[in-house]
Amino acid sequence: MANDMTPPAPRDLTAEAYSRRDLWLCLARAFAPPGGDDYLATFRDDLPADLDAIGEEIGLHLGPETAALSTAAAAIPDALELQKLYAALFLTPPTPVQPNTGVYIDGGLMGETPRGLDAAYARHGFERHTHFRDLSDTPGVQADFLALLYEKAGREAANREGIAARAFMTEAEEIIARFPARWATPFLRDLERVCDAHGLNPAYVHLARILWLAVEGAMQAPEVQVIRDGAAQLPAGSSRGIGALTAVDLAEIAYRLERDGLAWDHVAKNDGWDDAVFAARRARGQDG
Repeated sequence: MANDMTPPAPRDLTAEAYSRRDLWLCLARAFAPPGGDDYLATFRDDLPADLDAIGEEIGLHLGPETAALSTAAAAIPDALELQKLYAALFLTPPTPVQPNTGVYIDGGLMGETPRGLDAAYARHGFERHTHFRDLSDTPGVQADFLALLYEKAGREAANREGIAARAFMTEAEEIIARFPARWATPFLRDLERVCDAHGLNPAYVHLARILWLAVEGAMQAPEVQVIRDGAAQLPAGSSRGIGALTAVDLAEIAYRLERDGLAWDHVAKNDGWDDAVFAARRARGQDG
């Protein structure tokens, strides 16, 4: 316990930790098997709005994807159709999209990935929520665990334990780098391919892109920084996290998606898109 002379952690550190907790908690619930009518209402109405608000808080480019998610979710007529969509993507053999992400990293089930995750879960006394009955390496379970780490970081920051808070946030980033950063791209590619090939509702494609952007954001910040410090380092003309998306923001999103072999044409449909800005971002390449 810190004594009364310990200076409090920066207020923004507490806010950022809790915002990142909320982001991963939303993603955990979004990738859990869907329930009944109450779940559908939350999926259609609350989830896109919550993700959009959280993105603004931590400076992520979620606007195009949350808008597309909202449109796709609105087209799901009832809870049964959402359950059928989830099953068609993740459950019905032969499973077209692997929910056990260790397959993307290890090449099969029960490899190093679930064992490494189980060890991390055990260190923190993490127990899977009752709506996760799968192996430990599904997107939802990993997101739920990351939410726990950020929850611990926020609690420590609020209790004036800034060093401990940063330790938990750093551990979360290390988990992201070790696991989601390695499966997020092929997972998204599979969802894009399957939904396009079979004409399935793309709601989970947009959720996977949001998860992908969350991973990208974590990888861009290996050391914890407060929100305003991060905003000061954005490209000239950018308004990420502090206002409407600019042409610079949209070009950056599209560039990163294209770089990883993912679809980006939907980004170009947003207000503010500028072909010349995107061409310039392309020309700068990886060092841009």
